[in-house]
Amino acid sequence: SICLWQMAINNIMSHWSRSNSENPTAQVTAKEALLSLVQGTEGKAWSASQSGWSSGSPLSVCQWEGITCKIGFNDSLSKVTSIRLPNAGLSGTIPTELGQLTYLEEFNLKGNLIRGSIPSELANLKQLNHLDLSDCLLTGTLPNRFESSTLSMLLLNENGLSGHFFNDETSPHLTSIQEIRLENNLLTGTIHSPTILQMGNLNTLSLSQNEISGVIPGYALGSLSNLEYLYLDSNNLVGPLPANLAQAGKSKIKELWVQSNALSGTVPATYERFDKLTDFFIDDNRLTGALTPNLCGPEINADFFNLIPDDAEEKNYCDHIACPAGSVGAEGVYPCSSCVGGDAAKLQNPYLGLRGACLHLTQRDALITLYEATSGNRSWTGDGDWDEFAAAFSGEGWTGGNDSVDESKMICALSGVSCDGHRNVIGISLRNRNLEGSIPWEIGLGLPFLEVLDLSDNYLTGYLPSDLRWTALTKLDISGNQIRGVVPPLLCMIGELNANGDEDVFYCNRVAFPTGS
Repeated sequence: SICLWQMAINNIMSHWSRSNSENPTAQVTAKEALLSLVQGTEGKAWSASQSGWSSGSPLSVCQWEGITCKIGFNDSLSKVTSIRLPNAGLSGTIPTELGQLTYLEEFNLKGNLIRGSIPSELANLKQLNHLDLSDCLLTGTLPNRFESSTLSMLLLNENGLSGHFFNDETSPHLTSIQEIRLENNLLTGTIHSPTILQMGNLNTLSLSQNEISGVIPGYALGSLSNLEYLYLDSNNLVGPLPANLAQAGKSKIKELWVQSNALSGTVPATYERFDKLTDFFIDDNRLTGALTPNLCGPEINADFFNLIPDDAEEKNYCDHIACPAGSVGAEGVYPCSSCVGGDAAKLQNPYLGLRGACLHLTQRDALITLYEATSGNRSWTGDGDWDEFAAAFSGEGWTGGNDSVDESKMICALSGVSCDGHRNVIGISLRNRNLEGSIPWEIGLGLPFLEVLDLSDNYLTGYLPSDLRWTALTKLDISGNQIRGVVPPLLCMIGELNANGDEDVFYCNRVAFPTGS
């Protein structure tokens, strides 16, 4: 029986040997896969300073610096489960050969000089649990799928990754993922609700400082009962702060950052359900109204009040969430300074969390800003009167202020501008004038009587500002440009804009067709 057993073993080994000789891919050893990380003269210099990491090293790969294995009977049967080399001075790209390490659970090259894209071979690893390539030099497209159903940590922040946030709701990693950090990249597109709904274990989502547009998917995010940390700041999000982000029985969010977007509407009273909230930043948006007092308290954004005595009369807990309408702060939060002018100042400064200086926009301000924002690298075609106008009233010698009679006459005489009998600008038609740049938000607050805005057939990019809701627009045409994102929902609710609101039915498509249509 011993002979029979030995013969069986020999047959298995013979078959294994033949299989490997017939399959060149299978011949890539763990050592070869790992050494594919050593690239060029810089890689050779790096490997010389490490324990192991050379083809001639007498050490098992499991004894190399940063390598962890599941140990077998011998070195050939040992499986590499972890590559952990954070801030190690490694330079190069991520080689496709790493896809041969099918038992790999952790791959951490954080803080190294890793260039290029994330290969599909890495994203296809089915045992991967922890992927940390943060603070590298990665470019290329964010993989839409990761094939590991045990992936819990995905840390790709501080890179140059482009593409969209995950929009394939069948990706295996969605159900296991707990932490996603993608801040400081170049991601575009929207946040896909069906994908978010698959992330039942998600605790942390950071998409800060990208180019993500659209609205915040409140229902999807609010359905995640494990979500505690949500960072969406410094993007191009529009629409309201969704009330259903705070769903009864599921509201566990501790930190919510949405500052520096283009959000509009008011702060929902439902956010009082966030009873564990410690960080809440909403400044530098287009939010209006007032914060509900029950949302404000000493435990939220407490760092702003560390130097103020507890009994100080000036302490207003709502101010360390956002300065109220009619006031400003250097960062849009405490300390806040009231704008001069009382209620009139609130009309010019209607937003919560306004940063910098108080606004006092005149028609002249708005038109000069329009000219400067859309001049780009091209010259406007047609009459050169806008050039003369901008040269006369912009620059260091001009400090702003009320329009004089002569200025109003000049404004109303500009090509493409029409005024009413009181010299209020009511129409701007600059179709096919070679405009390049983005539509400035200042038009909304500086031209309250504006009824017609035609900027069609130009080279405009960027996003449609929600501030246009403060005008009297009945006609808006931005077709024939390259404007991205969605129509801000509050613009969709303006009655009579492009015949919108007939029979009390409102369509965003009547304001502007969505991107790609």
